[in-house]
Parts: sequence; structure tokens; C-alpha cells
Amino acid sequence: MAGVLIAMRLRVLAHSLTGSRAADMITGGVAGLLLALGTIALVGADLVPDAARADLLAVLLAGWMFGWILGPVYTGGGEDSLRPEHFSLLPLRPLRLASGLLVAGFVGIAPVVSLIAFASLVVFAAGHGAAGVAVSVAAVLLQLVLVLVLSRLVVGVLAVAVRSRLGAVLAAGVNAAMAVLLNQSWVLIWAAVDSELLTYGFPPRFATVLAWLPSSWGMTAIEAAGDGDWARVVAALGGLAVLIVAALAIWARLLVRRLTTRPHQWAPTGSGRQGSLLDRLADRSATGMVAAKELRTWSRDLMRTHLFCYAVFFGVLYTLVPLVVDWWGMLPWAGLIVAVMAAATSSNLIGLDGTALWLGLVNPGGERAEIRGRQLAWLLQVAPVTIVLTVVGTILGGTAGTWPWALALLAATLGGGAGLLVLIAVYALVPVMEPKRRSGNPLEAGPIFGQVIVALLLTCLTAAPAAAVAWIGTHFDRPAVTWAAVAVGLATGGWLTVWGGRRAAARLRATGPELLAAMRGGGTVSLAAVDRQGRVAGSVPELPRRTSMFVTFCWTFCWIPLIPQGLIPLWMIHSGSESRVWFAALYLDDPWRVPVALAFVALGLALLVTGTVIPLRHHRRHRLARSPREPSLT
Repeated sequence: MAGVLIAMRLRVLAHSLTGSRAADMITGGVAGLLLALGTIALVGADLVPDAARADLLAVLLAGWMFGWILGPVYTGGGEDSLRPEHFSLLPLRPLRLASGLLVAGFVGIAPVVSLIAFASLVVFAAGHGAAGVAVSVAAVLLQLVLVLVLSRLVVGVLAVAVRSRLGAVLAAGVNAAMAVLLNQSWVLIWAAVDSELLTYGFPPRFATVLAWLPSSWGMTAIEAAGDGDWARVVAALGGLAVLIVAALAIWARLLVRRLTTRPHQWAPTGSGRQGSLLDRLADRSATGMVAAKELRTWSRDLMRTHLFCYAVFFGVLYTLVPLVVDWWGMLPWAGLIVAVMAAATSSNLIGLDGTALWLGLVNPGGERAEIRGRQLAWLLQVAPVTIVLTVVGTILGGTAGTWPWALALLAATLGGGAGLLVLIAVYALVPVMEPKRRSGNPLEAGPIFGQVIVALLLTCLTAAPAAAVAWIGTHFDRPAVTWAAVAVGLATGGWLTVWGGRRAAARLRATGPELLAAMRGGGTVSLAAVDRQGRVAGSVPELPRRTSMFVTFCWTFCWIPLIPQGLIPLWMIHSGSESRVWFAALYLDDPWRVPVALAFVALGLALLVTGTVIPLRHHRRHRLARSPREPSLT
């Protein structure tokens, strides 16, 4: 059976590696290969003292293991090309199906890259004699099988756990923690450098914890083989084998649960205080009726619950990580980060509803109430949380001068987000699977990454006027001008809410049939493939492979020069910090620091704009070429 599944996976990969998917896989493979080679280089080269080399390898192996475990959460569910549902009608025992899917999972770029990374164990074993090298070969293979089966186990747990409201919240927490870890890794590097962990090794307690992790059991076996302690070798390698068998058995049982149960939606029983408040809101006007419906949807739809909780967890965790280096200055901005992230993750709120949009379209003149109600519901959902986080964070980590900044930027982004998210929802709708047809996994939100990035950038720009006024007041020591930024933030936020809602309602009124036809395809028909009469007109061809690879490169690497090498050094120069860590501009003399940091910012923005403009021009060019010429009235 394993051979059949491998052949099926190869055939699926051969037919699916086209356009952007092939470019993404190649780009990811190259990045993973560089990380794997870097792992080997750090272990084999003399870049790290001997006292810290074993601890560093343990950390790197733990990182690879947790990358496989948390990868399915971060990448959106981790669904493989061979889904268990494809074999639900076949008379296969669960353990046999799980074993076959596991073996087929070795076909791909990620397992090959991980195998190269785990080859660092062989390099490590070179200092423990021939016995250590022989044991390292078995350890490499067992480590690879372990991470793969743990990854499949996490997918199985997600597929079952996130079918409930609590599971959606927990998945959001894990997903946000992974994203924060990737974004705030510079803080951990800073902490490691400042505490000289890479020179003298890790503290004994931390090293003990690393040794107990399964990712370090291969190292334990190698060290035991070098010392001639074969009992420890058998115990370490046997432990890996037992853990693999246990994870495989649990995954097999989860497959049964996944294939024989349905996801359930949470709904309150009885009226309750919340129900009465929503009913009172719905009785006021058509806008209130839409807002009440939206608020109920926010609390009952698993995907919306996950996306909102993700924004909250991301903002809170993002500001807590700098406490590792005893920096409390990020806490006042927790509410701001939550507001920006909530606007970005909510930008496809119309697409998430699927074809339920027809309820609003059949009501003549109801487009305005549809848009305004969604804006009001989003503000009622997000504003209280962000205000509380901003007040508490400013009390704990801010100063008197932080209050006008925090309040002004929060007001601007809340209003700007309310205006922008409805605009993006109707101008850049991403069709996803119909809610009633979803598997229950709230991570299946569709290909919204580009939409989220655009919303993030635009929402941040809405705070520019308020930030400019606050900077002028702070720079020239004019407290009245600094506090005036709050009024500017309220004014710009209010204007953007009104303007964005008006434009979105006009767009919905003019292109409602197009949006409905695109969503009717359940994610198989793009908005660009629908003409003005709501008919599917043929899909826009994908970008050429080289162009798609270049676009993927721009989107993947634009953040490195923009944030870690550009914005963060500029902030450190402004605050007078003496730490240099890995920021290139800070290693230069004083006259060149700011220009080099600004050059990195310009490079990051250039890559970001290039990666955005190329696909837009491609779609625009093909849509214009496909559209028939309208007859002239003259």
C-alpha cells in the first residue's frame, strides 16, 4: 500500500507544481537548505566554543523538531496532498492507513531538507569515535521519522480539536505564539549575546531541559556510544522508536475520529444578557440589525473566532517577549498591534460568509446598511479589547509622554481599520469554501496572505497624520501639540470610517453579482474570472514560473531589510542604544548609520512594492485583453 500512496503523491506533486505553487516550494526549499547547511556549519566549524557547541546543537535540533510540530499550525492546517478523507470509503485499518500516509509523507522537499539538517548529528559524532558515528546514522533516521510522525499527529489533533470553539481559541494561541517567535527572534538573539550564552554554554537547568527533549536523544546516544555506555545507547534509541510507535498509534485513532465525526458550531441557549443587548441593537435600524447579526457570527463561526483570537494573542505576546531583555516599552502598544492585526485578519469578512451575501443583495438599497453594520460590529468587537490593553500597557510600561501617542495612534488605526477592511473586502475579495462545506478547521481561511499584508500596511499608514503631529509636539517640547494628536487621530479615523464605508457600499451596489458569482465557486473561481454580469469568463493565467519565483522572493525577503535592518536600527539610533547585535547599520561610524538604515528601508519597500505591482499588472493586463470593447454611444 505504501508504494501506491507514494506513486499517488508523486503524481499529485507533478501536476500541482505550476506557477506560484512551484515558486513557493522552490523558494522554501532553498531557504530550508540554507538553514540546514547553517546548522551543519555551526556544529562543524569553529564558530562556537566547545563549551557551548553541544548546547547549541541541542537548541537547533529542538528548533527543527518544534518547526515540524508547529509548522502545520503556522502554515494553515498542514493539510497534505493526500488527505485521509480520500480513503474514508476503503476497507483499511486505521493503523495501516496511518503507516501508509506516513511513508508517503517522506516524498517532498521538507523531509530531504530536514535529513540534511539532522546530518549535523554525524558531524557532531566525529568527535566521539567510530562507535559514535555508527550510532549517529541510526539517530538521524529515527529523528527524521519522529519529526514527521509528530507533525502528522499535530495535524490530527488540530483536525479534531479545532472543531470546537475552545479548540479554535487554543489553535489561535499556538499560531500567534509561532508568529511572534519568528518576528521577535531578534530579541532572543539579543538576550543570548548579552548573557554570553554562546561563549560559556547554557545554564545547567536549561541544558537539562534540552537533554530531556526527544530532539536531544540522538545526541545522548552518540555521547553514550563514545563513552562505551551501550545501555544508554539502547535506551535513547529505543525511546525514539517507542515514541514513534506511540505517536503513530494515537494518530491512527485520531483518523478514525476525524473521519467519523462532524464539526459542531457553538450556539448559546436561552436569551441571556448578551442576547437581549443584541436584540435591542437589532431593533434600532437596519444597520443595527446587520451589526447584531455580525456580532453573533463573530462568536459562533469557528474561523472568525480563530482569526480574532489570533489578533489578540499576537498583540499581547508580541509586547511581552521584550520583557526577556527587561524592556517594558512595548507594552503600551499592545492595543495598537491588536487593532492593526484585527483589521488585517478581518479584511475578508464578506468572503468568509460565502453566498450568504445574497440576503443583503435582494434588499434594494440595503448595501449601505450591510457595510455600516459590519463596520459597527467590528468596532464593538475590537475597540473594547484594544482600549483596555492600551490603558493597562501604558500604566505598566509607559510614561506621561506615552499617553498622547498611544491614544492618538489607537484612535487612528481603529477608525482607519474600520474603513479599510470593508474596502478590501469588496475590492480584493478572496473566495473561500462555503461555511457549510468546511471541515471545521478554522485555519482553512483561504489564500489571504497577500490581502493581510496589504491591510497591515494600509492600516499602519492611517496613523501617519496623528504620528506626525505627536512627533512635532514631542520634538519641539510642546505638550499641547502632542495632545492635539489625539484629536487628529479621532478626526482621521472617523473620516476614514465614513469614507471607506461610503466607497465600499457603492462598490457593493455596483458589483454585488460579481462578488456573489465568485463566492459561489467555493474558492475555485477567482474574482478576476467574473465579468460585469456575474458570469464566469475564464481564469486569468498564472504568472510565469520565473516571474512567480521572483515575486515570492520579494514577498519573503522584503521584511529583512525593512524591519530588522531598517526600522529597528533607526529606532535604536534615535533612542541612543549602544547595542549592535546583528544590525549592520549600527556597526558603522556615526555619519553613516542613518543613511545606511534608510537605504535598507528603501530596499525593503522596493521589494514589497515590486512583489505587489507585478501580479496586479499581470491580472489587469489579461482582464483588459479579455474584456470585450463596449460600443460607443456616438
